[in-house]
Amino acid sequence: VGTAAGITTATHVARGVPRRLSSGTALRILHRSTSLTTVTPLRTYSRTTRVPGGSATRTCWKCQCETSQTSVLCENDSCSAIQAVSSTATYFDILLGVPPTFTIDTAQLRRNFLRLQQAVHPDSVSQLSAVERQLAESQSSWINHAYSTLKDPLQRAHYMLELRNEAVREDDNVVDPELLSEIMETREAIEAAGSEAEIAALREINGEEIKETVRMLEQAFGEEDVEEAQHLTRRLQYLKRVDQTIQEWELGPPIEDYH
Repeated sequence: VGTAAGITTATHVARGVPRRLSSGTALRILHRSTSLTTVTPLRTYSRTTRVPGGSATRTCWKCQCETSQTSVLCENDSCSAIQAVSSTATYFDILLGVPPTFTIDTAQLRRNFLRLQQAVHPDSVSQLSAVERQLAESQSSWINHAYSTLKDPLQRAHYMLELRNEAVREDDNVVDPELLSEIMETREAIEAAGSEAEIAALREINGEEIKETVRMLEQAFGEEDVEEAQHLTRRLQYLKRVDQTIQEWELGPPIEDYH
């Protein structure tokens, strides 16, 4: 990807569950899933080697020069052929050039994304061989999904847990008594809301809860506390769902189905 992105310092906050929402969390969308789409890496057209004391490399399928395992293009300037998606590279490798970390430079993420997308855009590869056009299409899809995953704190948390084989399922049943209590309170608060002012107040409270939970996720991942990261990911998942419920209320009368 080039130079590694700058990484901001994680914000450390007091541990524990964030202050309790008087509104709780929305029950009627508990089972609504926005699961991550699994992207199957492309078949690799080159062998992979590791330089002693250096990073993994592979042989470019076109010019046979060694190039970085995480490079989208061949690093040989006279070639620059589009490479296959690496079977071992993570989204962090390709878009940020860093190991998996929850605290990222989102501005750098976007700059890298736009640069890579331009390189594999159909207009940029229209005159290339059929092989490279196919590789460009696959790279473009992979890069798009990588960017949409990393830019969103919830999806980024899910992805990092998946990389650790500690994934949180989005349809897992809630077993935390306190979170269950919040869910019930939120349902009641949204059902009882009779004005835009009341909904606006709920939205503001929920927004602060989302920000605090994201800060706590930074700390949990920074300390490699996987169990806490799982707990906070579940919490953020439901806070995001209540945010969606509030938006739907603002678009029209609330739906009564809270399954």
